[in-house]
Formats: sequence, C-alpha cells, structure tokens
Amino acid sequence: MKYIDLEHNFFGRTDILKLLKRRVVDLKDGYRQNVALLGSPHVGKSSILKNFILNFEDECITSIYLDLENKDSQYVYSKFCGSLLFNHLQSKGLPVQEDLNLLLETAQKHIPQTVQVIKKVREDFAQRKLKDSFLGLLTLSEVYTNETSKYCILILDEFQNLEDILGEHAFQDLGKKIMTQKKCFYLFASSYKAAAQKILSEKLSLLFGNFEMIHVGTFDLKTSQEFIAHNLKDVKASVQLKHFLTDFTGGHPLYLNLVCKELMNLSAVYKQDEIYMPLLAQAVENTLFNRWGVISRHFELMINDLCYGKDNRVVSSILMALSNGQHKQEDIFENTGVNKTQIRQKMTRLMEQGIVVKNGQFHYLQDKLFKYWVKYVYQKRLKDVELSPDKQKKEFKEEFGRSMESIRLSSSRDFSSRVVDLLHCFDNESFDLNGRKYKLPVFREVVPFKLKNDGGASLDMIKAKTDDSWWVIALKKDSVVENDVNAIISESKQLGVKPDRCVIISLADLEENARLKALQEKFWIWNEGELNTLLTVFDKPYILK
Repeated sequence: MKYIDLEHNFFGRTDILKLLKRRVVDLKDGYRQNVALLGSPHVGKSSILKNFILNFEDECITSIYLDLENKDSQYVYSKFCGSLLFNHLQSKGLPVQEDLNLLLETAQKHIPQTVQVIKKVREDFAQRKLKDSFLGLLTLSEVYTNETSKYCILILDEFQNLEDILGEHAFQDLGKKIMTQKKCFYLFASSYKAAAQKILSEKLSLLFGNFEMIHVGTFDLKTSQEFIAHNLKDVKASVQLKHFLTDFTGGHPLYLNLVCKELMNLSAVYKQDEIYMPLLAQAVENTLFNRWGVISRHFELMINDLCYGKDNRVVSSILMALSNGQHKQEDIFENTGVNKTQIRQKMTRLMEQGIVVKNGQFHYLQDKLFKYWVKYVYQKRLKDVELSPDKQKKEFKEEFGRSMESIRLSSSRDFSSRVVDLLHCFDNESFDLNGRKYKLPVFREVVPFKLKNDGGASLDMIKAKTDDSWWVIALKKDSVVENDVNAIISESKQLGVKPDRCVIISLADLEENARLKALQEKFWIWNEGELNTLLTVFDKPYILK
C-alpha cells in the first residue's frame, strides 16, 4: 500500500537517517555494524530506506535495494545484478539502460571480473542450479568491491522472505558471506518483528558482530502534529484538532497522511481555508466508514487475510473481544465461548504478525485506529440485525462525535488529574515499558500536590499509597532539570518515612545531570513512550503537550 509520495511527503525519522549515515561513515573507517529496521506494516520502513538512498551521495558507495515482498527468484537475480551495474555506470557518468544485456556490454571493459561473475550467475540460474547461482550472487558484491575499491550497501526490504524465495539454506549461506565481506554494509527491514528477531538471533548471529536492531514505530506526538501541519499546507487547523487527530490515528503516518489528503479535498470542495470538526468528521467517515474508503478497504483486506483458512473465524472473535476491552485470555475465553487451545494458537499467530501485543498478562491491538474500526465498523456490520446503511452511518457519526467529545474533555483536564486516573487503573500487574519490567500495585489513596524547586519553578506531584507502601510521583510536560530532582529528594526526606518508590514522568527528555542524579537515587523515569504504552493498555487517550 504505497500511498505516500516519497519525495514530497517523507517526514521526520531524522534520528534513524542520522544513524544510517553514521554507520556508512563507520564502514569507510574500517568498522562495520549491520542494521535491521523492524516495525509494523506501512509504518514507514521502506520510505526510510528509499529516502536514505535518494539523499546519500558518495561516489565511493554503490547501493543495491531489493524489495522481497511477494517476489520470486528471477526478481532477486535480475534486480541485484541490474542495480549493481546501473548504479556503478551512472556514478561514472557512463550511459545506462534498463536492459541487463546492454548494461553488461557497457560494463565489460570497466569491471570485467564483476561482469564475469554475473554471467556465471545467470548461466547457473538458467540451468536451474539455484544453490550455485545464489552462492555466486552472494560472491558478487565481494568481487565488485575488490575490483573497484568501492563500498557496497545491500538493502533487503522484508528480508524474512529470503528463504521462501531462495531455499532453506539462504540465511545460512548469507551469514557466511556477511562475515567475510568487510566492505559491504547490510541493511535489512521487516514488518514481522518476531520472525525477523528469530532469524537475526539464530541464523544471522555472526562471529564478527550481530545486527543492530532499530525499532521503527509510529510518529511521536510532536512529530505527528508537525506532520499534520505539513500535509495541510496553507489550510489552518486548531491545536485541538491536531491533538485529536494525533490520538485518533495513534500517530500512524499512513493514516495521518490519508486523512489529511481527504481533508484537503474536502476543504477545496467546500472552499474552506480552515479545518473544523465537522469537516474532520466527514473526512473520517469517507476514509474509515465507507466500504470503499481507502483506510476502511485497507482494514477489510487485513481482516480477510487474517481470517482466511480453517478455524480462522476464531481470529475475528479475538479481534472483537480485544477491541471491546477484554485484555486477558481468560476474559476472551469467557466472552467468546471458543476453545482455549484455539484461542491460544490464534493469539500466538496474531502476536507473531504484530497485530496483537502482549504486555504482562494484558493483550491489546497495537494499531489504535484498527482497534476503533474493528469495534465501531467491522463488529457492527457482523452483529447488527438491521442492515440499513443509513442507520449504520448515523450510528457511526454519533459514536465518532462521542469519541471527539471524550478526547476533547480529556485534553482539557490537567496533567496531574489524568495521571491520577491512570494510577487508579493499576491492579498488581507487571508491565514491560521500554525493555524494563515494572510491578504496578493497587493504590488505595492517590493525592496530588504542588512542589517548588530552589529556582521557584512549580512541579506537579502525586503521593500514592498502597496497603503497606507509598510512592512519590513527579510530573512535568517540559524538561526535568537538576533542581527538580533535588526538590523531589528534599521533599521525600521531609515526609519522614522514605518512599518505597520515586517516579518521574516527563513528556520531554531530562537534562543530563538531572537524569544521572535521578538514576543514582534509583528513581524510575517514564517518558512519553512509557506513559503512552500504559495509556494504550488501559484504553485512555494520549496526554499531549
């Protein structure tokens, strides 16, 4: 689903692009660190890879990009060889063509060894000597870098498909070559995190350096709102509307882009130079509710794929249960009446596909907008007795109106009161937040208060008590400074009994000295990501700056 125009709509991801450029510099300095980008489908991994290639100009580097989604072995061989020759000849200012035979003819007198290997690969492939042809292909980049003294970037998008295309020994053979090819930087991407991690840890766990795994997630809150403004161009939109759209889409760049496109179309039709909530409601209806709306159709295809095959009606039941807030397997067993073994099997598959996330004993749909669609569109279509389209449309509009009002009311409340509500949801469950496990107790009493640091700045605080312990929680939307940490420490001492736990929740990065001091005091530090994970688990809107 390639809805985003790469050149005009690529946005953000500067930290990942900087890291990739740094890895190329490291390669030329004699240190190689291969990279794998992992993230859910359509979150922007391919756009990052293509933008990286388009904007990377270095005559010492030749890049090869292979998209392995729904491809065959013929594609791999022709694309690999053709890209290598095309990019080399183009960098030398030599004439280039799309035809491989013409490329080979032009390259013969410039890189004869490389051409010889390509011809042998093509001959083996024509004779169906697939293992020999693949080994020859893996040798190609090494021969090329030795012959030209250049470096090579080999990019495999949806790399987990390689074995399906080239056979069960593909990764084993690839791993051997990666270890010896010191002038070749391997950059992989995958939409199937579990499968990709298994391949990287078991089949590509290399003697000389493993892959650096980078998570590509949805946009953070700040980037989401900047992306909305970027896509709406000269059409105005209130901060409140941007906040709503950010939360509603979960910051997913594809959905933000598609809703903004529809908003631009509607603003042109109705000749409006500012977006108001009624126009946003119409855009959401057109894209998400209408059968042929672009997002609705995308979700329909997802459901069809997930529910295809024997007993996969169980998947539909699981998705609806999760969308209705039934987060534990026991609740799903009870509410669906489906065999426990089937539930476990299908849930495992959904987690492997990245549709469902397990955090502690909780399971939830990773994609916020997909969850909304399952609950208020898909489920309604399956369960409504009356099939009147007008009635369904009316009910969707009413529900969307309630969602807008709920998020508006939540966003109008202060930071402290919303965190208080979140704390009341804790129930002695353990959660993974950014790779660390946290046991979150039942709080019997939660009391907000204010605290001033030595500089006179105010800090929102919460004192939370369990049956036999108590916590101190500091809240700040902007950066926490060293004075803030000192004030928290001082307040804890003045309260007499030392708190069992001190937590800092900040929507901005902590200043370095403040972070070091907080860690030294064994404070927990939760940033925007950790906070939004908990808000998502407990079905609460994001907290925006």
